[in-house]
Amino acid sequence: MILSNIVIDDLKDKSGLLFDQAKDFDMLAKLILDVTQRSIGVTTLKRLMGYIDDDHRTNSYTLNTIALYLGFSTWDDYLLARSVDSIWGFQDSAVYIHELELDSEVLVKYMDRTVKFKVVEHKEKKALMVIEAVNSSLQPNDLLYIHKIEKGKRLEAGKVFRGDLIGNYKTSSELTAVELM
Repeated sequence: MILSNIVIDDLKDKSGLLFDQAKDFDMLAKLILDVTQRSIGVTTLKRLMGYIDDDHRTNSYTLNTIALYLGFSTWDDYLLARSVDSIWGFQDSAVYIHELELDSEVLVKYMDRTVKFKVVEHKEKKALMVIEAVNSSLQPNDLLYIHKIEKGKRLEAGKVFRGDLIGNYKTSSELTAVELM
């Protein structure tokens, strides 16, 4: 079972983690233990977020532990409060970078800025390489590690590689357009 984007976003918001590095899953496991006094394994967390391809059925203990961490008594209470009708087949408008084909292109717009990316492989992971940037601090050949891109949300890169430099990046406003090319 893979958690819906609503749940993953709630976990990101509560933990302050982006889940773009292996240590983020270790940190989340520790945070969950500190808050709930219950443990969830790192591998289980990676599986629930879609980073490990596995068809294990998730038990109620794990789901209830996630709910407790997020401030709810049970998983059912969490689902009811968040109006998540179903975890299975949850649809959203986000574009997930790991699902895109290599060499495909994505165009994003926000404010008076436009950035065109190409999906590349970098260090055995899919990343977005800037092809063209107008009115943006991003430059051609910058490599960004981004989990997802969604209209109406800010673009966030946990890591940006510019030559030998490594940093991070977040747009100053929400995306007004996301186009797959």
